Amino acid sequence: MGFPRVIALTGAVLAVLAIASGCSAPAPAPTVTVTVTPTASPSPSPTPTDAPDPAAYDPGDPATWVIDYAGIGPFVLAETLADVQAAVPASVDTCRPGVDTYGLDGLGLTAVSGIDQSDPSAPIVVVRMLALDGIAPTTPQPRTAAGIGLGSTVAELQAAYPELESYQGMQGSTVYRIAADGRTINFEDFGTGELQIISVVEGTAVASEYCGA
Repeated sequence: MGFPRVIALTGAVLAVLAIASGCSAPAPAPTVTVTVTPTASPSPSPTPTDAPDPAAYDPGDPATWVIDYAGIGPFVLAETLADVQAAVPASVDTCRPGVDTYGLDGLGLTAVSGIDQSDPSAPIVVVRMLALDGIAPTTPQPRTAAGIGLGSTVAELQAAYPELESYQGMQGSTVYRIAADGRTINFEDFGTGELQIISVVEGTAVASEYCGA
C-alpha cells in the first residue's frame, strides 16, 4: 500500500491560493507611538546676593559692612558702646543703660554691652540688625561673606551654610545659627521664610528682645 504524498506548499503558492479563494493577506501590525516626557532638571540652588567688598569698607555706609563673627561692620563684639558711637556717623538712642540703637538707611542696629546689659563701659556682647520698614533682598546692606542679608530666604541661608543649626527662640519661633569659637551668628525669619533679624552674639543664643528690637 502506498503512503499519501505530502505536498510542501511554498509561500508563493499559498499567496496564490489565498487570492484565488478571495481571502486577503493579514493587515500589517499597527505602529506603536511612544511618547517620552522629559524629566525636569532640578532647580539650581538659591544664589544669594554678592557680599560687600571688604576693601570698600566705609563706617558711614552700611552697604559696605560685612557680617561675621567679629560683628556687623563697626558694631564689633568686645569693643564698647563708646567705640561704636565714635565710628558710626549717625545719631544714637540709648533706650536703657548698656543698649544703644541706631537707624541707618532703613536699618535698625542695636549694640548691647555687659552680661547683664546694664554697663555702657562693658564689652559689647550682642549686635543686632533688622529692617525698620521691610527690605528688599537686593537692597544695599550688610551681608555675610556668602551674601546673606535681611530679606534673604531660609533656603538661601541653608544652601550657603550646610553646617547651619536651628533652635527654638524665646518667642517660640525657629532661630538658625552658625557657630565658631564661642560666638554665633543668628538668623530669625519668624516663620516668613525671609530673614527679618540677624544677630552676632558672644554666646549661643539671642534674647527675645533688646529695647523692642
